[in-house]
Amino acid sequence: MTKTLKLIVLAVSSTLILGACSSNANKPTLVKEKDDFATRLFNPYRPDIVQGNVISKDLLESIRPGMSKDQVKAILGTPLLNDIFHVNRWDYVFLYRKGDSQDMQQRKVTLYFEGAKLAKIDADDLPTEKDLILEIDGIRNNLRKADQ
Repeated sequence: MTKTLKLIVLAVSSTLILGACSSNANKPTLVKEKDDFATRLFNPYRPDIVQGNVISKDLLESIRPGMSKDQVKAILGTPLLNDIFHVNRWDYVFLYRKGDSQDMQQRKVTLYFEGAKLAKIDADDLPTEKDLILEIDGIRNNLRKADQ
C-alpha cells in the first residue's frame, strides 16, 4: 500500500512540476483575446492610451512661417520627435488607442525651419479641440455599446 501511495504522489508531483514549466507567453494564438476564457471571465481593465502632442486646428492656426523656434515651442510645446540628423525638422505626433480595441488614431504635424525661423508646415487634417473631445467620447460610447 505504501508503494502504491508513493507512486501516486510521485506521478502527481511530476505532473505539477512539468505543468509549471509550460507557458503561454510566447506561443502564437489564433484566438482573439475576447474569446479567451480567462479574459472573458475576469475582463481586465485596459486604459486608453494617449501619447504625443495634442495639437488642434486652433493651435496650428496660431503659428505661421517666420516665427522663431522658441515662439513655436511656446505655443505647441516640445516636439515628440526631434531628430539629430534633421535639426531643422520637428515632428509632432498624436496617438490615441482605446484600451479594449486595437483601433488607433494617429495625426502628425511636421514643421520645417530655415535657420531659427519656421519655413513650412505639413499637417494632417486636424480637428478642433471640441471635435477631438467629441470624437474620443464617440469612440468610447461605440465600444461600450459593442461590448454589451
